[in-house]
Amino acid sequence: MLRRFVLASLPVCALLIASACSQPRLIVDSPTPAAEVPGLSSDAQAPAQPTPEQIAQWGGLAVIAQPYIQYLFAPPEIVSGKAQAPPTDVRPSTLQLMDSVAPNKRLKLTPLPSTDRTVAIAFQETTPFRQRWGSIMIPAERHLFAEFAADRSLGDWLIVVDDVIVTGGKDPVPLTAYRWPRSIVEQYASCGIPMSLQIEDCTHDFYGGGETVFVIRSGNNVGQ
Repeated sequence: MLRRFVLASLPVCALLIASACSQPRLIVDSPTPAAEVPGLSSDAQAPAQPTPEQIAQWGGLAVIAQPYIQYLFAPPEIVSGKAQAPPTDVRPSTLQLMDSVAPNKRLKLTPLPSTDRTVAIAFQETTPFRQRWGSIMIPAERHLFAEFAADRSLGDWLIVVDDVIVTGGKDPVPLTAYRWPRSIVEQYASCGIPMSLQIEDCTHDFYGGGETVFVIRSGNNVGQ
C-alpha cells in the first residue's frame, strides 16, 4: 500500500538519534511556491531571478511532486514567491549514481529533478512488518554515499529522500528528506562508511552534520 512517496532509511531508533542531532524542521502541508499557486493574479509582481550569490547560498535543491510540486530545502524567498527557483532537471550524475546501485526487487530508486551540481535520489523499500526496516535500502544508500564521496565531478550536494513501505503492519515514520554538502559526505567516507546495518559514531556524525526535513501532510496515517 503506497501511502506516500518516500520515508526514512534508518530504523526508528537510529532515525531519532540522527534527527535529534540535526534538529529537523517539521513541515505540515509544506506550501507551494507562490509563483505556482493556481489562479494567482497576473498583476502580481513576478518573482525575481535569483543571483549567483543567492543560488550559492541556498545550496542544492530538489523537486518532488506529491501532493503537488514542492522544492525540498527551498529558502523562504522561493516559498514566498519573492524569488524564482533555480532551474531543476534530472542530472546525469544522479543517473550515474543510480546505475551503480545493485538492483533488488524490494528496492525502487527514482531520480529527482535537482539544481545544478546536485544529486537527488529517492529510495523506496518494501518490507514485511516482521522484518527489519531498511535492511535492503541502508546498504544501498551507503554504497551511494561512498561513490559520491569518491568522485567530485558528481556535484557539490547530495539529497536523499527515502521510504520504507511496511506491508502487514504500521507505517512508523513520516516522509523524510536529507541533504548534505560534499564536505560532509567526504568526511563520512574518511571516517569509515559501514556497509552493514551498524549505527556507529561515523554514521551518527554524518546524519547529525546534514539537514533533515520531515514533511507530514495533513490527514496522513503514520502509525495507523
